[in-house]
Amino acid sequence: MVTSPQRYTLESVKQDVMSFFKDNNHWAYQYGSRSTSCNKDSVFYKKQIQVIFEDLYPHDVTGKAVNELIQDGFLKLEPRFFGKNDHAIFVWRYNVRYTSNEIKGRIRIMKQFFDEELNKGAGREAENLFNHLFKANQFRTIARHTRTFRGKTWPMSGKNLDFIIEKDGICYGVEVKNTLDYMPPDEFQEKLDMCHFLGLLPMFPLRCPSDQQFATMEQIGGMALKFKSRIFPQGNRRLINDIWNHFRLPVTIWDEIPPPIQRILIRYHHYNTKTKAIST
Repeated sequence: MVTSPQRYTLESVKQDVMSFFKDNNHWAYQYGSRSTSCNKDSVFYKKQIQVIFEDLYPHDVTGKAVNELIQDGFLKLEPRFFGKNDHAIFVWRYNVRYTSNEIKGRIRIMKQFFDEELNKGAGREAENLFNHLFKANQFRTIARHTRTFRGKTWPMSGKNLDFIIEKDGICYGVEVKNTLDYMPPDEFQEKLDMCHFLGLLPMFPLRCPSDQQFATMEQIGGMALKFKSRIFPQGNRRLINDIWNHFRLPVTIWDEIPPPIQRILIRYHHYNTKTKAIST
């Protein structure tokens, strides 16, 4: 598998995370608009830190750095359970006091954006937006939520692809993942195997693919189409503002998929049409 050279060490990641908890001028506080309730003295939860740092480091590496900073005593922690099955590990700098009320306030917001129905709605919203994107660029939708194509049915499980689409004689298997976490490795591999079995090129719009998923797609001629911000359904603007102000997580409400993402999709398809023309 092709991988890019590693640009960091665990120690350098630890130093970067430490700076995040010590310096309000840290790079992670500079992008986007100012967050009114998120700074070096704030309480964070572990997955939140992994997402904030994901453009530089894989989630698992940032997670290891946070764990070591807890072991070193630089960060204090408090696990909290809330809702039916939700939990979070909250952390803060060792010399920050009076965190209880802040944790309670964070949990009130998290209960909303961890809500099962809202998450289902967010998944549907992302699918619908990409469906509109495909139609606007003359991709034909052959099927939705299917594991059958041209008389073949994926036999290994009852799981489906979100779309099968076609343009210029090239057929793609599409799986959309609109979550803060990476697409689970076993699910990623199964959907790739499904595409291979059905004779489809994999095209997976993912909020944030892992480096390994990017490399795997490049190796097999597929595409992990990164769209970075978690998409929420219309009508959740207040929640979006609360999430940004208290967590600095990449969340958004879109009327349509932005043009830069559309251009990446079109370039990828044009490359495939050229490749097809050369091979025929």
